[in-house]
Amino acid sequence: MVAAHPLLDIASLAKTAGVSSRTIRYYGELGLLPAEERGPGRRRLYGPDARKRLAFIARLKSLGLTLDEIGELNTTFDEGRTPAMLERLDSLLDHHLAALTSRMNELKGLENELASYRDRIQRRIEKDSSR
Repeated sequence: MVAAHPLLDIASLAKTAGVSSRTIRYYGELGLLPAEERGPGRRRLYGPDARKRLAFIARLKSLGLTLDEIGELNTTFDEGRTPAMLERLDSLLDHHLAALTSRMNELKGLENELASYRDRIQRRIEKDSSR
């Protein structure tokens, strides 16, 4: 009997997910993406949800979450506690949003300081060139 969703070896998963095999191995080492089973030659084989999990990891990384935070979410999810995982994700996103807002305010202040300093320098250049 043929499986409804054949397992993918690491190279095939990497190609379809647009990541390197090394990334998949690394995520496996961290417990973020365990292989479903081992095939001939002890090659890692992954189930159909591995691509979804890779996309989820990529999305969370793009939002600023660390691999440790993603691992924490994965552990909670793997324990069958989806509501708890979602609550923790909400808390992490709130924390990252607050940190981003703070950093943006700092950068705005730096932008203003740079512009002011540049204006002073330009005035000095103009003053010196008019002599």
